[in-house]
Amino acid sequence: MRYLRLLIIGSAVLAAGLGAGRAEAGADALDPVLEAENAAGAILIRRLSDGAEWTGGGDRVERRFLPASTFKIPNSLIILETGVVSDPNGEILPWDGVERGPGWDQNQSVRTAFVRSAYWAFQHWARAVGHARMTEQVGRLGYGNDEIGPPEEIDRFWLEGALEISAREQVDFLERLHARALPVRAEVQAQVIDIMRHRSGEGWVLRAKTGWAIRDEPDHGWYVGWLEAEGETWVFAVNVDLDWQSGEGALRERLARNALIAAGAPVPPL
Repeated sequence: MRYLRLLIIGSAVLAAGLGAGRAEAGADALDPVLEAENAAGAILIRRLSDGAEWTGGGDRVERRFLPASTFKIPNSLIILETGVVSDPNGEILPWDGVERGPGWDQNQSVRTAFVRSAYWAFQHWARAVGHARMTEQVGRLGYGNDEIGPPEEIDRFWLEGALEISAREQVDFLERLHARALPVRAEVQAQVIDIMRHRSGEGWVLRAKTGWAIRDEPDHGWYVGWLEAEGETWVFAVNVDLDWQSGEGALRERLARNALIAAGAPVPPL
């Protein structure tokens, strides 16, 4: 059923005017992808070999929003760079005993907490980094508006605080991470890139992270990352309005997939 739905949506995208399945790079080229889902949001795709860009959603691509769990990418870099955690796989944080839900209510490494989006673990590590070091590290990374707020928000500034980032800034940050060009030790960048592996197959890797912010009205969701396939890399960021009660979290990945298809990326069957 999932595959059938993807085919139906893909057909709708083509019918909306994407010709043979590839939109020309440019502003608003991906608007039909959003329209096919009746979604309010922004999409940016950048092909790294030549810098070509496809966007949808107009100036929302440049608007900043809370990063929510997509901050787990820079947070992982900071946690490892500062030595709060030395081994992302073998160093285990014991579960604190607070019941939050499946996947969260257990011991966590940085890797498992990233994959399961175990926010409580990242909050613990953020407190261990501390406000002064976190301020310095976020500023060095050049992540969004660089603002983490006062010390009392050290464990939630990416969820309901001062930190905001745009879809374009997400892609810029991820491009630098892909190139190992961030001001972080090379081995740490390699570790986080490995942790980001979301799906993979013969000849391709999808590295990504979701996020869902519920502070604003309406809620908004993220899906950011990159696809490596056929010797090319396509970096993407999707930001879309969501309803926490709807259970439509899968919309984020559908939009990214269909946008990549529309831009001509060699998207594998998932």
